[in-house]
Amino acid sequence: MDRRLRLAIGLALIGHWSLVAAARYRLSYDAYVHMFLADHYRRDWWALWEPRWYTGFTVVSYPPLVHQLIAILAPLASLELAWAAVLLGVLIALPGGVYAFARIFVARRAAGYAAIASAVLPSIYLTAYTFGQLPTLAGLLAALWGLAALARYLRDGHPLDGALAVMLMAVVAAAHHGTLLFLPWGVAAVVAHLALTGRVALTRLVIFCLASITAVLIVIWPFWQWGLGQTMQTPIDHLSRHNFILDPSASLMFFWPVYGPLVFLIPWAVRAAIHKRRIALGALLAVMLVLGLGGTTPLPHWLYGEPWAWLTYDRFALWASMALLPFAGTAVTVVQRSLRRRGNRVWTIAEGALLIVMGLSSVVAARVSTIRSTQPSPVDMQPIVAFLAKDDHSKWRYLTFGFGDQMARLSLLTDAMTLDGSYHTARQLPELRTSGLGQIDAAYWTPMGVDGLDPILERANERGVRWGFVNLSAYIPVLARHGWQHLSTLANGVGVWENPSAVPLQDDPPASVAEPLTFISWGVLPLAALTVTGTLAWLKTRRRND
Repeated sequence: MDRRLRLAIGLALIGHWSLVAAARYRLSYDAYVHMFLADHYRRDWWALWEPRWYTGFTVVSYPPLVHQLIAILAPLASLELAWAAVLLGVLIALPGGVYAFARIFVARRAAGYAAIASAVLPSIYLTAYTFGQLPTLAGLLAALWGLAALARYLRDGHPLDGALAVMLMAVVAAAHHGTLLFLPWGVAAVVAHLALTGRVALTRLVIFCLASITAVLIVIWPFWQWGLGQTMQTPIDHLSRHNFILDPSASLMFFWPVYGPLVFLIPWAVRAAIHKRRIALGALLAVMLVLGLGGTTPLPHWLYGEPWAWLTYDRFALWASMALLPFAGTAVTVVQRSLRRRGNRVWTIAEGALLIVMGLSSVVAARVSTIRSTQPSPVDMQPIVAFLAKDDHSKWRYLTFGFGDQMARLSLLTDAMTLDGSYHTARQLPELRTSGLGQIDAAYWTPMGVDGLDPILERANERGVRWGFVNLSAYIPVLARHGWQHLSTLANGVGVWENPSAVPLQDDPPASVAEPLTFISWGVLPLAALTVTGTLAWLKTRRRND
């Protein structure tokens, strides 16, 4: 193993261990969403229907691999520790993926420095600890390794590399469907690079494309089947779709924290990309960089049409930062040669200063949600859990108001059901799909404000919603307007409101009925794809060592 890669893994372990051990992810937007989905598989591996959100939704609406891995580990400790273990494992492995990806385009030394930079890269810390998007990171890791395996296969033609590349594409799909948007661009960059610097065997490329598309379709085929029946919801406002020039708050969340000090490297990378050996990588960087600007340019709308307004663009910025890393590694080697002429001590000081600056920017990126105060203060959930557990209160649905993304954590602590939820793509209730709101809980922070809840509260009676837990007084007028009554105030300061007109729920909420082939495939194929991939990687390592 390259010594720089060893250093990168060590730095990643030090940096991420401290943040994971401090449970920094608890303050992220999506961590508890993914814990909730993992909790579903922990409770019933084969069930495809989750009744606790939205009056029920099907879990085939989100690829299950990461959630299933967490569910498998949960009995060994706890669900949250299992999440932390998977998160830490992915983050420590990412420098290896970056190194393998960078080696497609740059020399070994530059790839080593790219790996070191990834250990202190702000975009990764932002994704892990502010956004809480573990599946995005897992999909990215598989994609980077998959592109490296593809490059070896197209160059050398060894079947083991081809099989590994195909299976890694399947793992990407099983981990995170959104990462599939990156793969065509990544594959195109690899193919273009090899075509410009050597020769690409067209037969191998066709074999890979056909095999990988087949594998991606098969491994999560229930997801594709579900997706064919979906229609576009009313788009939910998201800062990543804003014009970054007209709305500086969008760039403060989705541009500067993503790139950190590397933003000053972008002009140099554009100039360096003119070289034949780097032009394909430069094109990949340019496309991802522009798409990562969301609504600042018309490119997302041109490429994706109407669905562009449902996508979020922080993931494209993350992928742009991956394409930027090989340029960063190359730049470091240039600076190193220059400074070492003045003595090794000068280079050592400069290297340390670079790591410190990158590390500090990563810490800032990990704390964006608290620096900008985008979430309410932590709420003590136990009084709410106790209220729902007594006197058959959990036989009715509830809503939270002003909890922010913590509402997903409450769902982990109680069997009671809510009309709300944090995976908006899966919801089917008409009043939610047409609302333009994400979480009901967070209406206050949306452009519509609390008045946007009127169509939802008008139908709350028939949905069996009896309890409301209010953490922000701004919601009180809209609840009173719809006939809700204040019942009590809990020990944590949260007000309990009652909807006296709620219709009782049936004893057994209706569930989606799935064919045996569907739930068996969903419970087996994603993990089987990961197992086969691991076996192929082991065989590849063994062949290299023989």
